[in-house]
Amino acid sequence: MLPRINGGRPRTNEYIYDGISALQPEPGQVAFFPILDDVAEFTIEANNVPAEFGRFNGGVVNVATQSGSSDVHGSLFEYLRNEDLNARNYFAPTGRRPEYRRNLYGATLGAPILRNRLFFFGDYQGIKQLIGRTLTSTIPTINERNGIFRNVSHIYNPATTTIVNGKNVRQEFPGDVINIPFDPAAQALLARFPLPTNGNAANNYSRTANDADHQNQFDVRVDGAYGTRDHAFGRYTYYNEVEQPVTPLPDGSGLISGSALGTGGVPGLSNVRGQQAVANETHTFSPRLVNNLTGGYTRRSNNIIGPELGSTASTALGIPGIPINAAFNNALPLFTLTGIQQLGPSASTFANFQTSVWQVVDTAVYTRGAHAIKAGIDFRWYQLNTVSPPNPTGSFAFTTTGTNQQGLVLAPGDKLANGNSIASFLLGQVDTFQIDLQHAKLRPRDYIEEYFLQDDWKASNRLTLNFGARWTLHHPSTEKTNQGAVFNLATQQLDYVGVDGNSRSARELHYGNVAPRLGFTYLATEKTVIRSGFGIVFIDQSGITTPFTVPQFPFIQSVTQKTQDSVNAAFALSHGPSVAPIPLTPNAGLGQSVYTADRTAGSGYVQQWNLAVQRAVTNNLSVEIAYVGSNIIHVGIPDSNLNQLTADQLAQGSSLLTPVTNPYFGQLPPSSSLDTKNIAAAQLIKPYPRFQNVATYRHNSGTTNYNAIEAKAEQRFSHGLSFLFAYAHSKLIDDASSVFSSTVLSSPNTSSLIAADTFRPYLERDSSNGDMPNVTSFSGIYDLPAGRNHRFASTSVGNALLGGWSFNTILSLQSGMPVTVTQATNNNSFAGFSLQRPNIIGNPHLTAGQRTPARYFNTAAFSTAPQFVIGTASRNPVRGPAYRDLDVSLIKRTRLVEKADLEFRAEMFNVTNTPEFAQPNGSFGSPAFGSITATTTDPRVVQFAIRLSR
Repeated sequence: MLPRINGGRPRTNEYIYDGISALQPEPGQVAFFPILDDVAEFTIEANNVPAEFGRFNGGVVNVATQSGSSDVHGSLFEYLRNEDLNARNYFAPTGRRPEYRRNLYGATLGAPILRNRLFFFGDYQGIKQLIGRTLTSTIPTINERNGIFRNVSHIYNPATTTIVNGKNVRQEFPGDVINIPFDPAAQALLARFPLPTNGNAANNYSRTANDADHQNQFDVRVDGAYGTRDHAFGRYTYYNEVEQPVTPLPDGSGLISGSALGTGGVPGLSNVRGQQAVANETHTFSPRLVNNLTGGYTRRSNNIIGPELGSTASTALGIPGIPINAAFNNALPLFTLTGIQQLGPSASTFANFQTSVWQVVDTAVYTRGAHAIKAGIDFRWYQLNTVSPPNPTGSFAFTTTGTNQQGLVLAPGDKLANGNSIASFLLGQVDTFQIDLQHAKLRPRDYIEEYFLQDDWKASNRLTLNFGARWTLHHPSTEKTNQGAVFNLATQQLDYVGVDGNSRSARELHYGNVAPRLGFTYLATEKTVIRSGFGIVFIDQSGITTPFTVPQFPFIQSVTQKTQDSVNAAFALSHGPSVAPIPLTPNAGLGQSVYTADRTAGSGYVQQWNLAVQRAVTNNLSVEIAYVGSNIIHVGIPDSNLNQLTADQLAQGSSLLTPVTNPYFGQLPPSSSLDTKNIAAAQLIKPYPRFQNVATYRHNSGTTNYNAIEAKAEQRFSHGLSFLFAYAHSKLIDDASSVFSSTVLSSPNTSSLIAADTFRPYLERDSSNGDMPNVTSFSGIYDLPAGRNHRFASTSVGNALLGGWSFNTILSLQSGMPVTVTQATNNNSFAGFSLQRPNIIGNPHLTAGQRTPARYFNTAAFSTAPQFVIGTASRNPVRGPAYRDLDVSLIKRTRLVEKADLEFRAEMFNVTNTPEFAQPNGSFGSPAFGSITATTTDPRVVQFAIRLSR
């Protein structure tokens, strides 16, 4: 779990271990977290960050690891958790508690190799855990499995569709019961849904199973001194984690959303390997001049697999026409039913993914008089190697459009739904099919060079000024074998990179990325200090933590076949799709979804500012109040569809669905759903009528704004007591709270397009999904006044029994975060709109006494936005539950012999056993809308630990 710092996104902080970044590109993940016993010291740079640090939007976590010494020192430790010590999860069924077994164990050893010259330090840590999770889903009821939708939905027979007065009209099934044969492929797939565990219409299936996680990690470090002027060290770290997550359905299907604390939230069986090698040499030229040279290589790989079939998807499921891929051809496809738990794994479950970064950092420090000048370079080479078609055997989407009535006006008091996605599925009415095809490994590459200069000038005994600048030259990324192409909006053809005179890159180098850093510290009185600063920090050209900006289509292709009028199905499920791989020609994008690029788009950067006043109340107690702000420019956000109608065009209504002669019939690939003799009128008035979705690749056009008042009181250790109290009141606003989907390596599709209206981006401006207006934390340590050197129990026996005890506590309180609300059925997808939000017709907020997990907000405050209408609800109109947690620990330290200590720990997390509820369902039209079915953390958990150290 990566933190937000000063309004920055979690994956845009910098993590530096021994001078080398551990942050990996794509998708901005840390290669590993250090073992706690390997941390010698760490700092978090968040305000007045010096110019030597760069490439972040929030802050810098800077870690220095342990080294050996002239003495032998080490430790052995184990931490234990067991379900017999824990409380029951709020959503767990009655009976025996879900299994919860966690063992964390390890050892450290530091020793001299050559006394006073060469030293060794090593450590190992392993984790074995089985954590039982209860997942709740909405699946077809017994009646729905049998085609009975009486008192649930009005369902209409798609086989009776005719056009009357320009409108599609269908006959309703008698009694809303399907009286014709089910699609044979759908009938077979229906068996993969288990039977409900209760009789409810929503949240009617619960499953408890174990999330299994095994981790192994070790470090080896050697330090050496050469005379008095040179010191060097080398370190190697290895980390491996294998996790099998709990899936909502027994066959491995289902959307895994979020994760419980201690589980990774991975989409499938995941094997992660992180490695880092660091070498450093520090040379002292003179008492005034010191140079520090560090080189490093960091690598992370992640191989994931999901549920598989016994043969290819077409053969195993009886769905012909699914194309063959470079890998994962036995993967179970994804079948989504609006408002129902999906069959199959989520996109990007099957992947072979490996990133690496080479880095060289050289820093010279020169001290003269009142000036401390630091100058240096930071060069990085990024690599990505991947075979990861997001949906290797396809995604089949079923919505209400397969069985609804166009323009239906319900009678007063009739609250039944118009159409039903389960009925559409049973009849094989595929709304959209999409598959990603990749036939060779992709190898994006990038190079970044940065130069920095900083002067910390002690202008007087009371005033210190900080002046610095960092110059970033972000060379545009390339693909090793030129596997990439950019859709040319003028010619409406693909320009392949590196051929026919085209650049190997999709962006250009910007020479003006100079980031100033300014700050001061002023001693106003002997007890009062004022600090302030302003800085700009540049990050990658995509506006987030990935430097790769060359579109990979058509070398990885997202081929789509979908309904053209939101009425008639793209095809019948048992007949299969008619898509095919696209030849690599300039016209490869015809009839498909394509990416263009904004060659001149600037790199993302953040402006940060702060003002703080700190006051010493006593020798050990200090208080501080601060104002902190940031503004992130060119931040990465999800794509938006350029090939969309305007709101005025959409208002033309049902005439947009009128079938008209298709002038492009025969010019497009036969496998494209656009290559039909007749086509909906809406398609011909789109900006690019021969194409489906058109988006700008990694178009970092977003902004975020953060402002906060922070207060802190800190008691340094005195008389056995220390504590830290902190409070922040803040506001975080942005255009989008997520970045592009992992499916973006392919081409723009429903997973990567998130905007209510491309041409009115201001509709997305709202409180961020990460906005927490109030955050309060308290931590304290109290050494019990007993034992040696105390008045009470100071004898040997008394000290052995009652001495060395300490009590620790941590309290965390956080406001609830916003919830995104969208309409389950997008009635305007035919017009290129990526999503549809409902109308808001009342106050969606409930009082604390009215909120329950079954109905956390006022669901009646929303109504269906009909076709041809853009809903009035904002992006994040409601908030989820607050977070409250209290942890305590009791620690006993005992001296066994000289230099050998034994430590016993008894720890309790979530002492009050307060359920930390996950976000409520925000899919309007889903039976589970507004309900909560999971928690984000464990119930009360007890942990025991023992540590022997020397």
